[in-house]
Amino acid sequence: MAVSRDEFIPGTQAPVDIFLKLSEKNFVMILKEGAKINFDQMHFPERAEFLFVRKADYHKCVGKALTVAGIVLDSDKISTEKKTAVLSKAADSIFKEIEHLGFDHQALEHSKIISKSIQSLVDDKPDLSFVINLMANLSDDLIRHSMMVSAISVIIARSMKWTMNTNLEKLALGALLHDVGMKELPDDILEMPRHAMNREQAAIYESHVYRGVEILRTMPSISDDIIAIVLEHHENAPGQGYPRRIRDFKMNPFARVVALADCFAEVVMKSVNNPNPKNAAAAVGFIEVTLGQPFHKPAFLGLKAALQQA
Repeated sequence: MAVSRDEFIPGTQAPVDIFLKLSEKNFVMILKEGAKINFDQMHFPERAEFLFVRKADYHKCVGKALTVAGIVLDSDKISTEKKTAVLSKAADSIFKEIEHLGFDHQALEHSKIISKSIQSLVDDKPDLSFVINLMANLSDDLIRHSMMVSAISVIIARSMKWTMNTNLEKLALGALLHDVGMKELPDDILEMPRHAMNREQAAIYESHVYRGVEILRTMPSISDDIIAIVLEHHENAPGQGYPRRIRDFKMNPFARVVALADCFAEVVMKSVNNPNPKNAAAAVGFIEVTLGQPFHKPAFLGLKAALQQA
C-alpha cells in the first residue's frame, strides 16, 4: 500500500516494515519495523515520493501519525496553523485507512481522536472567521471540507448552548465522517460542477449519502445519531433536500446542525462548485437571503450568534 514519504517522521522509529517499489511487482525492504527513520542517509531515487507498507500494517501507520499529532497538539510552542496542518495529515491517513481497509474498530477509534482534536482547536479558537481561514489553507478537498464542517458544527452547537460533552463529541465525529461515501464515487463525478450534471450523474453524486451509511453500518457500535448525520446532511427544513426529502421536524437533531454547517462550509470554501467563496458574514447573508434560509431555525440563529460574537 502506497504511503507518502512525508507521513514518516525523520528520527522516529519505523512503525512497520517499509518498502521501495522497483517495478510493478517488485519491492525491496528499506527499513525494518523499529529501525530509525533517516531517509537523507539512504540512497534511493528522490522521485520516490511514495513508499510502501503491507496493507495489513497500515493501521499501525495511522496510529503512529495520531501519536505524533497528539504530541504536536499538546505543545504550547506550536502555532494553531501548524497544529491544523498536522491534524489534516492525520485525518487524510484515516480516510485512506477507511477506503483501503474498511471501517473497523481501529478506524472508528482513530476517527474519534481526530474529531476530539478538532473540538479542542475550536475550544481554543472559537472565532468563526479564524476557523474558516484555518481550514481553507489545507490541501485535500475532502479533508478540508470534512474538518471544517466538524469545526463549524461544534461552533453552532455551542452557540445553541449544547453543553453535554458526549453530544458534542458525537456531533464532531458524525460531521467529520458525513461525506465518507464520497470516497466511493468516480473522479469524473467528483470533479464535475453539480449544475453541469445530468440526471444520471446527479443520482450517482447523491448516492454518496447511502454509500456512507453502508460504510459506517459495518460497525455495530456506531451510533444511530451518526448514521442519521451521514444520511440526512443534505436534507433541509422545507423538505427540498435529498435523499428522502424530509422536513426538519423529522430530521435527527444532530443532522439539522450538520446540514447547515455543510452548506455554510461549501459557501466559504473554494471548490469546483464554488470558484468565488464568500467570507463568513457574506455566507450567512447568502444562506438567509438568496437561499431563503432553508435550515433549522435555531441552528441558523446559533450560526448568526457565533458570527456576531467573533
